[in-house]
Amino acid sequence: MGDYSGHRLGGCLHKATRAKGIDGNALDCRGGCAVILSSPLLSPANAMTLECWVRSDSADQKNNWFVNRVYGGGTNTGYRMGLLDGKPCFEIPVTDWSHHLAASKALPLGRWVHLAGTFDGQTMRIYVDGEECGSMDRPGPVNPNDFNLCLGSFAEDHAAHFTGLLDEVKLYDRALSAEQIRDHAHSVSAPP
Repeated sequence: MGDYSGHRLGGCLHKATRAKGIDGNALDCRGGCAVILSSPLLSPANAMTLECWVRSDSADQKNNWFVNRVYGGGTNTGYRMGLLDGKPCFEIPVTDWSHHLAASKALPLGRWVHLAGTFDGQTMRIYVDGEECGSMDRPGPVNPNDFNLCLGSFAEDHAAHFTGLLDEVKLYDRALSAEQIRDHAHSVSAPP
């Protein structure tokens, strides 16, 4: 799996397949995942943005993750994004399993959806198709770890995997503005 940022952090597929994506091929997350080996570049400290495109037809996803770096005994470190009770969720924990920010609406089904989570050192925000759908106070840095980054699931061979397609995952070491998120969400014509 390629890294188009130039940082050479490509991942390895684990029981996952590829399908037509928003741009090129997407990760088909139906039990498999992609694993990106740990790197300091995956540990933004004081601010971050995580964005991606997802598509799912499954409405019953209660605790399913498609970007995860919160596992392996370090539950108060890292970040992740997925679905809680069908709603997009962004987490940057301070204590074990804290600071889950769920969107105010469920993930739209049957089409490509742009999701983004931002953190500016004080506030977490979650966006669905460029619209802010929730915020939460969370002062302090992102607690670092040296875990791998898992795309498509909580972890390899884990039951909390996402059912759907994942594409264009991007991690920034700054909080993008609402206008930048909106521009990214509307800059791509999603295929049907």
